[in-house]
Amino acid sequence: MSAQASAPQLRPLGIGEILDVGIKIYSRNWLTLFKIVVFVVLPAQILANILEISALPTGATISSGSPFGPRFSNQGYISHHELVTFLVGWVAALVISFLAGRLAQAGCFRAVADAYLGEEVSWGSSLRFALRRLPAVVGVTVLTGILAALGAVFCVVPGVYLYVAFSVAIPVLLVEGAGPVRALGRSRELVRGRWWGTFGVTLVGYVLVSVVTLAVTAVVVGIAFANPARNTVTGFVLNTLASTLGSMVGTPAAAAFITVLYIDLRVRKEGFDLLLLARGLGVDLAPGQEPPSFIPDPPSFSGAQPPFWPPPPGWEPGPAPAEPPLPSNDPPFWPPPPGWKPDGQ
Repeated sequence: MSAQASAPQLRPLGIGEILDVGIKIYSRNWLTLFKIVVFVVLPAQILANILEISALPTGATISSGSPFGPRFSNQGYISHHELVTFLVGWVAALVISFLAGRLAQAGCFRAVADAYLGEEVSWGSSLRFALRRLPAVVGVTVLTGILAALGAVFCVVPGVYLYVAFSVAIPVLLVEGAGPVRALGRSRELVRGRWWGTFGVTLVGYVLVSVVTLAVTAVVVGIAFANPARNTVTGFVLNTLASTLGSMVGTPAAAAFITVLYIDLRVRKEGFDLLLLARGLGVDLAPGQEPPSFIPDPPSFSGAQPPFWPPPPGWEPGPAPAEPPLPSNDPPFWPPPPGWKPDGQ
């Protein structure tokens, strides 16, 4: 028997099951996922804040308490040179934060996929894998943002449609090795026919990630309001800590939901199995390896007809009803019960 035939087939999952599997992966591998984010985002955030503060005009301060972004206070005149210097520093800090976020995101995608394979999840190997694919990940992110923004400019609905249609482009790029443009088209192909289910997963997942992220960073942000100046030591530390904590909580959770969603779409449309996932990630998978333990068991349904249409994942027709017993001239036991007569009499 070939290795292909031995690889177990995964089953389609409902929206709630996709979220449940994502949460289980997150909770069982939280330390490794946190390391991936911390070793990338924390140094990048420190460097970005240093660049931004160093480029400040003389006598200016940045207030981190504004809900609309940094506010500046300066009693003196800001020259053209100082303004250009600040804009260059601000753009450089933005680029550093963006690249670090994409690298951490790709590393978390790899770690989640390894967890699906039952492999040992390593933050080092995940980051090395992500670093090799970083240019393509950046390209996909930029193209998705541009196309979704163009769709939103003409009408909100096309923008939302494209954003959901491209939601699994990064897993496609990382697992299948496609280029940025091909990854977007491939993502749209997978989502076609499952747009509403994909929208449900992305919406609920986004809400869960946002709520948890806000809850975790609320204390730090509250303290930052008490000391809004980011170019002070306390403000610098608080701003860096709040940004890093937000990324630690949100990035792995979003990666878990989207990776499980991508695998589910391929299971539904292509009979995706663990061997195909392993080959895409360059992992040697033993033939006959069992599916990961965090995938819920198929629900049990009885009856020849499904409880609703289309049938739920895992539903199979139940056994045919038993035929009635044939007539018999023998009593059920001896002596015959009172009033018993042979059939036909």
